[in-house]
Amino acid sequence: MMGIKEYASGTFCKSIECERHKNLEGLEGQEYLEKKELLCMDCFAWKLFAWLGEKQYRIVKTESQISALEMAARIKGIDPIHVKDLTEDEILCL
Repeated sequence: MMGIKEYASGTFCKSIECERHKNLEGLEGQEYLEKKELLCMDCFAWKLFAWLGEKQYRIVKTESQISALEMAARIKGIDPIHVKDLTEDEILCL
């Protein structure tokens, strides 16, 4: 089964060394989100993250060792062996 890696606040900000993130360090929960929204309102990465949350979408990173059919089954929470005769579209419609 694919390992699930939880998002850690500020991951992207730290990786691009965003100067605004220094003002958010030590904050948690709602306080973090409120200040983040003010400081990062023009940041496209933050806008995308907020939009994904509003739409209840999530980003899934594919791995080259996993077939598209198996990935579709995993996204839907289905054992890939049980749907091996279906197409990716059919699996995603389940």
